[in-house]
Amino acid sequence: LAFIGFFCGQGGLSIQAGTAVTGILQWGAFFTKGTFKLILPGLFCGIMIYVLVRRIKHMAVLPCCICGMCAVFYLVLLATGTTLEEARDAGWVSAADDPPPWYLTWTYLRFDKVVWSVLPHQTPTLIGMTFVVALSSSLDVAAIELELKQPLDYNHELSTVGLSNCVSGLTGGYTGSYIFSQSIFSLRAGIRSRLSGYVLAVTEAIIVVLPVNVLKFVPLFFFGSLLVMICVDLCVEWLWEVRLKMTGAEYSVAIATFALIMILGVEWGILAGIGVYVFFARVLGLDMGAANANTNTNTALVAETGGSPPQIRASNEKKTLSPRAITTTSCRENNIRMTELEI
Repeated sequence: LAFIGFFCGQGGLSIQAGTAVTGILQWGAFFTKGTFKLILPGLFCGIMIYVLVRRIKHMAVLPCCICGMCAVFYLVLLATGTTLEEARDAGWVSAADDPPPWYLTWTYLRFDKVVWSVLPHQTPTLIGMTFVVALSSSLDVAAIELELKQPLDYNHELSTVGLSNCVSGLTGGYTGSYIFSQSIFSLRAGIRSRLSGYVLAVTEAIIVVLPVNVLKFVPLFFFGSLLVMICVDLCVEWLWEVRLKMTGAEYSVAIATFALIMILGVEWGILAGIGVYVFFARVLGLDMGAANANTNTNTALVAETGGSPPQIRASNEKKTLSPRAITTTSCRENNIRMTELEI
């Protein structure tokens, strides 16, 4: 998840700089004389939005920041007498052309133009992508689960992702997963209604069918700042704050996996990270959080049912568990074992 954040941040800087950067070794391109001034506003605004969203727990913070950035940009253009075309030529606004009518989109799906002979060579990549998407989707669910502090139905969530990808693929779209950062931001802002999702879907549909490219009127640092905000949020949470939720060995594996993904790429980095985990757990015998996992499961059950933490003692006391567990007054050993099993 931290790497996803890093990838978003790198993409945001690339959008603003107008330069294709695919790795940290190429980051020098961001700090040349011509590009640094383009990424500076997005970098500043992204960090500022992150701080405001974390400090002010209100659903209006992020929308106000988004509208404020666009308003300030056009006020600066007005104050300096700069036209939108001049700003576009200077690299502040995208120079994208107007899109073709949306109903002509599927005319680009020309299966007769596919070179099927190269498909066997792409099989390892396709298999790797399948595993990466499945794993990343599971991590997305885990991230939302941690934010909710209660368990989710992984099978249901992954089935939703799979069905969505089937529909997307059959209609010419891309593979994808949850935008879990949006779910987490909504939760932190106090949004609990499905209406936000419907509004987002309708807005995106309107943008698709519009004959005008809306991106031509939005400054590039607007997109860059949002991606930088996501980058900072994910990296801070999953590279720093997560240390409080893990054992030292688990945290070491997390940092090592992030570094290995940066060096080896996603597929090989994840495999190498699994190797590090196996080495720590099996060879060195370090604590990888199994006890904490059981504690968290019981805590999640309590949070869901509204009961008190179940405590099982091999004694002759009366035991009252959470509403979804059993209440037993027996002091026999067999009943105690059955109670533990039910929990």
